Amino acid sequence: MVKTTKPMKTVIASIFVLSILFGCSSTKNSISDNDSIHTLMASKSFEFTADWANPMVTQSMNAVANSGLIPPGSNVARINLAGNPNYLKVFGDSVSANLPYYGERQFGGGYGSATGIEFNGIPEDYVQTIDSDKGKYHISFNIRDKSDNYHVTMAIFPSKSTSVSVSLSNRNSISYEGAIKALENSTNQ
Repeated sequence: MVKTTKPMKTVIASIFVLSILFGCSSTKNSISDNDSIHTLMASKSFEFTADWANPMVTQSMNAVANSGLIPPGSNVARINLAGNPNYLKVFGDSVSANLPYYGERQFGGGYGSATGIEFNGIPEDYVQTIDSDKGKYHISFNIRDKSDNYHVTMAIFPSKSTSVSVSLSNRNSISYEGAIKALENSTNQ
């Protein structure tokens, strides 16, 4: 049996107290991060940037992957978007997006139709809710352009990591993973 001395008990008690204090300070930081996500969502002035695209895996997408056309570090189900500028912005009552699209078109596209996911305007049925227990926000809206109708859903986590799913009327669905941040210049959309 190991006999502990009084100084040893003091050291153990001190370590225990310090770990509780550090644990409380990290909780305080996560609460302030939550506050910033709440402020950001209330402002309705933020930008999503995708790091990954997750297209629907189909036989045609497998053929594209087998031909070597998928970027390095990617596979047919998860495409790295590093170096590929993209965005989905929410500013006031408007939204705009320019996201790359990987997938199949169900109907023929006309000349001049967008190859990516591109829209700009006031969405229909914009709904923003919060899961209070998890601090996670959900946003959904519909918007259309000349050639497609888009149904967009976003899941925004307290860490600001975000997943975006886009269902299209003329193309297969696709989802994206990335993060949101405050718009730097809300007057220049």
